[in-house]
Amino acid sequence: MSLSVELGTDLSARVLRSVEEIRQISSEWRDLFHRCRATAFQSPDWLLPWVEVFSPEKMMVVEVRCADRLVGLAPLLIYRRDSERVLAFMGGGVSDYLDVLVDPALEPQLVFEIVHTFLNAYEEWTVLDLTDLPSRSALLGVPFFQRSAKEHDSCSVLRLPQTREDLLHLFSKRQRANLRNAYSRLQRAGGGQVEIATLETLPEFLDDLFKLHTNRWSGRGQAGVLDDERVRAFHRSCVPALLQEGVLHLARLRLGKRTIAVIYSLFSHGTAYSYLQGFDPEFSSLSPGTQLMFSVMADALARGMQEFDFLRGREAYKQHWRAETKPTFRIQLPRATLATMPKA
Repeated sequence: MSLSVELGTDLSARVLRSVEEIRQISSEWRDLFHRCRATAFQSPDWLLPWVEVFSPEKMMVVEVRCADRLVGLAPLLIYRRDSERVLAFMGGGVSDYLDVLVDPALEPQLVFEIVHTFLNAYEEWTVLDLTDLPSRSALLGVPFFQRSAKEHDSCSVLRLPQTREDLLHLFSKRQRANLRNAYSRLQRAGGGQVEIATLETLPEFLDDLFKLHTNRWSGRGQAGVLDDERVRAFHRSCVPALLQEGVLHLARLRLGKRTIAVIYSLFSHGTAYSYLQGFDPEFSSLSPGTQLMFSVMADALARGMQEFDFLRGREAYKQHWRAETKPTFRIQLPRATLATMPKA
């Protein structure tokens, strides 16, 4: 059952606790997502499959409406951690950024309404722990949260230049020469072809990614994230809708009939997110990952993206592109402390 809380003449909030309730607002959620300064990981086409595959024990999704229009959404859940009951974002484990969605026109007010709604709901939680917040999160625009927010992790972000030629010159002269030589070797090996996934070819592209990514990590004696069947099931579930919405960009580099590199990216709100990749180490002399990454960046430029986000991790290849390190943030507060937050 949903909890409704009247907030004023035009605003009302409620807490959604079931998958069915969340599915019912998916279209409105998608509209709100397109109006907000959100990352791709706040899309319903990303988070609804997450709910369906990972089945969180206790969901607590706060929605806020203005004259019956959805203007705010906080996709939350409650889980046990030692003696605590933690209120956190849904999407953990597969999302590099987590956040609320609030209409920019009502941003500060909506943050307060969301917080006071989950404070006043009849749920047993003891601590708020919001991780992986992007620096532009509306939560970080509220002084109460600014004072408690701590740097949590970091992502590497590149401001994209204007042209493909400018993109090439992000490399040093030596790196450009290495890339040209690798391209020449690829042509001598029979030529390479970059392909972009369609709805019909998505399963094949995903299988290539799963294989290359898993083999790469197992070669290091480690288990990659795609070793988990639930994670693979999540991606199989979410990519069709993401592709139809124009968010998914899944590219592969083929040498003959063999896939030697795959890059899984998400394009949204002016940013291309390089999410997962895999390449065949047998062809490392051809620099397949770098060549395909350049192609994906060129596609991002053509699609009007202004930034290219390599997401979390400090892999050396990211520095070749002159990417800037940007922090993510964490807000961790006991419920009793949060209750002292002043009303807007």
